[in-house]
Parts: sequence; structure tokens; C-alpha cells
Amino acid sequence: MKSFYSLFPVGLLALLLLASCLPVAAQAPAWQSAQAVAVASGAATNPYSVVTATAVDAAGNVFLAGQFTNTVALGGTTLTSLGSYDVFVAKFNPASNQFVWAQRAGGTGTDYVRALAVSGASLYVAGAFASATAGFGPTTLTNASASSSGDVFVAKLTDAGPTGSFAWAQRAGSTGDDIAYALALSGTSIYVAGAFAGATASFGPTTLTNAGPSNSSDVFLAKLIDAGATSSFAWAQRAGGTDIDYANALAISGNNVYLAGTFAGATAGFGSITLTNAGAGAGTPDVFVAKLTDAGPTSSFAWAQRAGGTDYDVINALAVSGTSVYVAGGFGSSIADFGPATLASTGFLDVFVAKITDAGSTGSFVWARRAGGTQFDTAYALAVSGTGVYLTGTFGSPTAGFGSTTLTNADATTGFADTFVAKLTDVGSTGNFVWAQRAGGMGSDVATTMAVSGSSVYAAGYLDSPTASFGPAIITKPTANSFLGFLASLTDPTLTATTAAGPREPAALFPNPARHAATLRLPVGTAPAPLTLSDALGRAVRRYPAPTGPEAVLDLRGLPAGLYLLHGAGSAQRLAVE
Repeated sequence: MKSFYSLFPVGLLALLLLASCLPVAAQAPAWQSAQAVAVASGAATNPYSVVTATAVDAAGNVFLAGQFTNTVALGGTTLTSLGSYDVFVAKFNPASNQFVWAQRAGGTGTDYVRALAVSGASLYVAGAFASATAGFGPTTLTNASASSSGDVFVAKLTDAGPTGSFAWAQRAGSTGDDIAYALALSGTSIYVAGAFAGATASFGPTTLTNAGPSNSSDVFLAKLIDAGATSSFAWAQRAGGTDIDYANALAISGNNVYLAGTFAGATAGFGSITLTNAGAGAGTPDVFVAKLTDAGPTSSFAWAQRAGGTDYDVINALAVSGTSVYVAGGFGSSIADFGPATLASTGFLDVFVAKITDAGSTGSFVWARRAGGTQFDTAYALAVSGTGVYLTGTFGSPTAGFGSTTLTNADATTGFADTFVAKLTDVGSTGNFVWAQRAGGMGSDVATTMAVSGSSVYAAGYLDSPTASFGPAIITKPTANSFLGFLASLTDPTLTATTAAGPREPAALFPNPARHAATLRLPVGTAPAPLTLSDALGRAVRRYPAPTGPEAVLDLRGLPAGLYLLHGAGSAQRLAVE
């Protein structure tokens, strides 16, 4: 059985879109910054570091997670691996362009992190550890297998500002290869998804049974409750068939849990729902998107959809905005169907982006777009802000098309990969590429993860090129024959633009910065409307009723320090909370 721990495909690069009914592309934003992450000394033997997950908090801090070998530096913090690969988690402040703190976890074997999420001062990571025992701060987890197979881990860190520390860690899984690929949060509920390969897998009090033989894997989705200093599993669900099935992506909206991944068998079960593979298995996986309803102590599948063709298709990313569910990945089928939309591949693997509308008890594909060239191109991560759909990944084609934008590989002869970031606009019944940007050098450079905060779009991953360019920013590896993690950003000014027509005299918000409360003063003649305070991620953190007079006092108690936007009083008002 192929190990779940195989690194992201190194020979993939780019996105290209079917150029039907596309507008003229906007000029791509320029790269603003780029820097190495987890840099080993030049004397290190086979140095290695990759960034596999990112998240941003309400104050705009960027958190990164990945794995490393040897001894690496993240700003003023030095971490040393205990064995093969260890986990790192770090906090980066874009304002000071400095790493604030970094922590390591793991044991003497091979340990990986694949997912990260943040809520306030709480930070969660998930992945797999193949070490016999793995340390996460004061907590030591013990592997269920004596043969160095991977077990799932979920761990919590507390961000205390200048420092970060592990609070707790949990293991789950079987005696086979198990790994968590995705993580999502809703209040104190933590959702984790991935794959388990053993005959049975334990998630706290719940035991899941694999539907296939010993060389297969099933999808798992589990919920934990964070009790502060401890946590416990609430429920777990399995899905899949008799071949290799796994979940790669996860998103939460209210009590709706959206799950996406790949199934290779002839059929795959999601509760009472059965999906049929277009290629009838035999190593031709299709992609799936499913919705579950979380009822507290239990959960159930509401709907599931498949997509793809008769060859290899994979889904890597998922994001939700209202009733719109966006997915992205790569398709190797010559023809791949996404509901009524059909995409035709021009290479070995092309990028796809698709939208599903959730109608409650059903979900249906609305549109799908392709991108790429003649070689291996795929998308690894996705983010949504308003009608903007952002994705990142890698393209190995000499040139790759994203709508009317063509990106050119820095090394067009050997098939090495460049990184890309692209933006689409969702106009309802269709999605159109707006711009695309590349980065990299004369090697394989892969963006595995992304995040959006304010007007900044962050992409992170790893570099294989000796020197990689991100516009004017250059990263040079200190050691050849190694992977080096990176974090880069570009600025999209449309992310902070507002289409709301405000009054001629702007509303006043004071004091600013504020601590416990702020006062909103409305201009004369302003029609009162409900108010919403959103954080740097665009998430609504407070809602206030429409003011009944010319002034309204806004309660800010309990909000983390950071930058916020107040909506509902004309143009969005910036508010700094101390």
C-alpha cells in the first residue's frame, strides 16, 4: 500500500482555465515579500523543511506549521529534530516581518503535520506521528503500532503573545497507517478528517471499522470538544469503499460540516448515500464532496456528490461562503464531469476549481473551471473572500493558462514546477479567472497552503530551486539538495474595497483604538441599520441592533486585540481594539 506520508507531488505546477466567455484579465498583483522558513545551517546533512499549513488570526498574525530535520532557525528560535522528521509550529508577525515564537513536537521517528486552525488565542494542529512516542510539550502520545505505522494526532497550543506553548494533545487511529489531513473549528468544537488503514480505528470511545482489505483505507471524520486544558472525542464517522479512500479538506458553517476527498473503489458509501466511480476503480480515483449535519453528540450525512472521469482525479482544497461550497485540485481524466459542467484536460494533470450550491438536503455543482498546460499542474489550497476565490498550487507545464492569463515556467525544459497564485471571481452561475501570478526558479517549487488576511494573500510551501524569485524578493537556499520552507505574500487591493455607498459625511467611531467599548456617531439623516463587526479574516465576531439614536455604544469586551471592520454605517469603519 502506498504510504499516506508521500510528499506533495514535486513535479506539479500551474493553473489554466477553459477560456470560454472570459473577460480581459486584470493585472496581477505584484509579490510584496518572501522569506525562508525553518532554515538549517549550511553544514546540516540533507536539510529539509516544508510548510504544510497556514492560518491567520484576527490581529493579522500568520501561523505556520510543517516538518523539518536537523536544527533549524525561525527568527531567534532554534529547533532541533529528535529523529527523522519533526513538527514545527510558528507565529509570524507581518508588521515587524519577524517570527515571534516557534515550537517543535514529535519523537525519534517520522512525524508530520498537515492541518492548522486558529481561534482567538487557541491554535490547533493535526497530522500523524510514526514515532513510538511523540512529545507535544508536556504531553506524550504513544503509537498503537509497533511497526512505525502512523497514528493521528490533534494538539492545541496557546498563543500568549510573545510565546506559545502546547496545552494538550490527543491520539487516534489504528495499527495501520493513519493520518489527519484537515482541521476546522466552530467554537469549542474541533473537527478533524483524514484516512485510517487498519481494520479498526479508535477515536476516543468510538471505534470505526474499515470496509476494505488490509491494503485499503477509509475516510474518517471526528469531532473533539476542547475543555481548555483537556479535550475529548464526541463522535466519529467513516466513509468510503473497499479501495484507498481519504479526506483531504474540511470546512464548517454553523452545524454543517463539509468534507472533500478522493475514493478509488468502484463505489463509496457516505451513510445511506452511495457514490459510483466513473472509472469503476482500478486505480482511477474520483473526487467526492459531502455534507454532514452535526447534532451535538452525533452526526449524519446529508448529501454527497462525486466528480471526475475515468482516470486519476484528486481534490485537495475546500472553502465555504454561505451556501456556496468551493473545491479545487487536479484532474487527469481526458474528460471530467462536475455535474452539468464538463472539463477537458490538455495535459497529464490539469487544475480544476468548482462551485457547489448547498440547498440543505441536496448539493449540486454550478460551475467548474480548468487551468494549466501540457504537463502536471494542480491546486493545493483555496481561500474565499466575498466573490473572490483564491487558489495556489504548482505548475510543471512550460506555460500554463488561467483564463486569459498565461504564466511561463522559469525552467520550461525539464518539467520542474513553479508556484502559482490565482484569483477567480464568482458571478453566480459561472466563475472567471481575473489574474494569476507565478514564482520560483530552476527547480521544483510548490505552494501547499494559503491564507487571506485584510488585503494580503499569503502562500507557503517549499522550494527545491537553489534560488527562487518572488518578483523582487529572492530566496537563496544555503544548502543544495534540500527542501526549504517559504512564506510569501502579495497584496490584492480589491480585498479591502467596499461597494457600499456611504453618506457624504462619514460616520465617526471613537475612541480608536478602543478597549472595552467604542461609540458610533451617525450623520444626520442616516437610515439606521444593523451593525456587524468583522475580524481580519472577514468573519463576523459581533452583531449589534440598528441604532435607535444618533449614537450607539458598541460593547467590545472579550474581543482579542487586533484590527476590525464595522459594517452597516456607510463605508466600513476600521477599528483597532487594544
